[in-house]
Amino acid sequence: MKRTDLAWILFVLRRFNAADTKGRSAITGILSVLGIAFGVTVLIVILAVMNGFQRSFIDTILQVSSAHVQLYGSEAALEQAKAAGGFQSFYVFSETQTIMQGNYGRQQPAILRAVPETILSDDRGFAGVITMMEGRFNLSAPHSVVLGYELARMLSVSAGDKISLLALSGTADTDIFPEDAECTVAGLMKTGYYAIDAGFAFMSTETGALLCGTQQELSAAVKLQNSEADGIYIARVSAAVPELKAESWRTYNQAFFGALRIEKNTMFMLVFLIFVVVTVNIYNGMRRSIYERREEISVLASLGAKKEHIQALFIANGFTIGLLGASIGLLLGLLLSADINRVFLLAEYLVNAVIEAANILLEHTFFTGFSIFSPQYFYIDSVPVRIFFSEVFLVFLFGVFSASFAASIAARKILTLKPAEVLRYE
Repeated sequence: MKRTDLAWILFVLRRFNAADTKGRSAITGILSVLGIAFGVTVLIVILAVMNGFQRSFIDTILQVSSAHVQLYGSEAALEQAKAAGGFQSFYVFSETQTIMQGNYGRQQPAILRAVPETILSDDRGFAGVITMMEGRFNLSAPHSVVLGYELARMLSVSAGDKISLLALSGTADTDIFPEDAECTVAGLMKTGYYAIDAGFAFMSTETGALLCGTQQELSAAVKLQNSEADGIYIARVSAAVPELKAESWRTYNQAFFGALRIEKNTMFMLVFLIFVVVTVNIYNGMRRSIYERREEISVLASLGAKKEHIQALFIANGFTIGLLGASIGLLLGLLLSADINRVFLLAEYLVNAVIEAANILLEHTFFTGFSIFSPQYFYIDSVPVRIFFSEVFLVFLFGVFSASFAASIAARKILTLKPAEVLRYE
């Protein structure tokens, strides 16, 4: 396309856009822009909140439970792997299943993991995802244990209380029903992931050996600088220490992570329907605009304008609608996502105000204390948010080019117009 062609296309486009600010065309254009903006805003906010929930769960599982890579083998083989390097943190642990008894005879099954006393300093990732609700994460005292917050609640114990281990699974050296397995609760930790808070307890490696015996096969939790480099690390370790077994976080949590991926894709497809509706609306609006402007199109064609250039006018108009709507939606989506908790608090305040007013007017209490994410039903303190540039950029582009695509399909009608017949009958 020549520069002169582009110049007159932009000139006519400005005239068309100026004319679209009045009458029915203005309403159609505004609705199209608002539709694109709404779709982009909703999709960005939903993805940010969903990423926040998913990444918080995934980070907690990787840092506390599965690590990026788990190695299984003898103590000597694990020491060889540790000497090979290539990781961010590395610690050896053992774990067993147990039944604990707390106050009032309350019993609860749990996973008892024996870790080094210096785990908080050795593994900054682990230290970063736990919050101590009571006591300290101090495993130096003999027979001390740190419980998950929900596990302690179900056992009715607090920091400083005693718990009994009624049964243990382990090796032949393990006393399945130990007579003297009383531990002191050193602290209560919380991660925000219910399965860990309700099912995990930690003690020192020395205390674990006393209670569960010496295990021939130990495990090592390996944290990497980049979790996506797990395959490279496993290949390197397998070559250096062939007798070790290695398991990636992808296979260790395959079912759970797969469910999260399906959930996200399904939500993406549902919200995608918003863009389908908006695209159809833009398509119909463009078709009506072309019909109403058939005289102007015929005049332009009679003056020598190519139909491809006239098509470009309407495609550019659709692109303008998409760009404006996507930009507004991008700005609103980022602002709402960044302060989503205050938005929910404002919504709760307004709903509760309406409910309170209805209760006063009708002199009857229907409902009080509305909460979007009530702690009674949701195991969260606040709504986590994670914004990924690649996803936001993809949503923005989709908003822009969905309008352009609808305009390009509608603009094909121009190719069927015959200027001579239009001018004759009009």
